[in-house]
This record gives sequence, structure tokens and C-alpha cells, in this order.
Amino acid sequence: MPRRIFKNLVIAAAGPLPGQLTVDSLRQWTTIRKGVFTEDFDEHVTHLLCTREQFNQKLPRIKEALARGKQQHIVHCDWFEISAVNDKKEPERDYSMRNILAKQNAAKRELARIEKGKREGERAVNTNLFHIYIDREFFSYQIDITRDDDEKGELGQRYTLHLWESNAKPHLYWFTAKFMKKKGDSQPSFHRPSPCSGPWRREMDLFVDFFRIKTGIEWQDRVLRQKTMPNSFFQYSPPVSGKPVGRRLRFCYDYCLEVNAQQRGLPWPPIE
Repeated sequence: MPRRIFKNLVIAAAGPLPGQLTVDSLRQWTTIRKGVFTEDFDEHVTHLLCTREQFNQKLPRIKEALARGKQQHIVHCDWFEISAVNDKKEPERDYSMRNILAKQNAAKRELARIEKGKREGERAVNTNLFHIYIDREFFSYQIDITRDDDEKGELGQRYTLHLWESNAKPHLYWFTAKFMKKKGDSQPSFHRPSPCSGPWRREMDLFVDFFRIKTGIEWQDRVLRQKTMPNSFFQYSPPVSGKPVGRRLRFCYDYCLEVNAQQRGLPWPPIE
């Protein structure tokens, strides 16, 4: 389970935030890290999230927080996202919008992010326009499949499969895969079968077909048949410790684990 990095924190947003930082995602990610996300804004809020543009525009919540003095942190939304991704609460001072240097750094990060997104778009998908698709069970469609090719001496081969969702609505989707020939490969290759984004069903089919070809396992059997294929296939390890595993399993999750243990000759229930 994620660490309790937001314990005793009450987090709110100054306005709509970019990318995956929707109200539902903010509430989910805060709650599982033992904090509270609120759509209201009062003196109990400890951290107000915003973008640089929202701060410069002095939205009503920004004005109210500034009037309250330093008892409330006004932080760039990067603080929340980076803390959640790294499972470690970042120092607020590095993202404080009260700090001129922090605002300058936020501008530099946003510019770098925009430029990086454009570069990514030349090879795969412009990440300024798309984010990773997350289903209603909060499973993120960014997965790794790996293998070691002993014959070629390429250890740590890895495909990272992505299903992207457009920021704009109605949503469009795009499947891509990044391949690293070996661990630490500085020149990965990219696979993007569709020339443009399209409907969810088309791109999801490409995602699951690619998964099946590389692993030898149907997507719905990813838990049921994990670690049962020869090493010549790429291997997928589903999330553990209560993390979301995604929808569309062959059977319920616990039964998939039980059958998998039988296939692999492992005790069930597992010995702790």
C-alpha cells in the first residue's frame, strides 16, 4: 500500500488542474495516502494546489489563501503529483507559489514539460495533449513486460505498453509501446501502429493484441497464467499488495491466484 505521506493534510485545488489531476483522481490519491481532499475551501485546508497561470490570475481561492498568510501552503500542482508518484512528500518550499524563485522554477518545469511533450510526440504521443488512461478501478494502462535474452546477451529487455487518453473531450485514445533492448538502454525504439488517435475499442484491441503476441497470454489471463510461460516470452507481473489489477479478468482475482498457484505447483493459500 502507498505510504501515508499526506496524513493530517487537507488538500484543495484553486481550480481545474491539468492532465490526470481530476477531482476524482485527487480524492482517490489523497485518501489512499491517508490525507483528505476537499472541494470546499476554508481555514482547515493545509495545502492549496494550483497552476502558475491560476496563481498569476489571482483566482478567488488564491486571494483568500494569500490573505490568510503562511498558515496555508499554496503549492504548484507538481508538488502533489511528484509526491504521489515517488511515494514521498516533497518539500513544500520547492513548489511554493509564494516564493518568486519557486514560481520561476515552476515556469521552467512547465516549459521543459511542454518541450519534452513535443519531442515525445515526434516518436510516440505528445504528452501535453494526452495522459495515461486510468480505468474506473484506478488501474493505470502503463505496464512493463520483460525478459532476458541470454543468447544475445541482452539482459533486462523491456516493453512499456501505454494506452493514452486525450486531455480534450470527447476522449480519443492511442496505443504505443516503448522497447528497451537492455537495462539502461539510452536509445529506446517506439511502436505506434495507428497513424492517429482513435476510439477506445480500436486502440484497446491493439494494446491487448500486442500483449498477447509478446507474452503468449490473453489479456484477461494475465493473473491466471502469470509466470507460466517459457522464458522466450516476455513476462508480466500484475500489481500486488492490494493495488488495482485492472478489469476484464477471466475469473475473479482471488480465484485466478488460486488456479495460478495450482498450475505452478505452489501451496494455496500461500505460506506467509
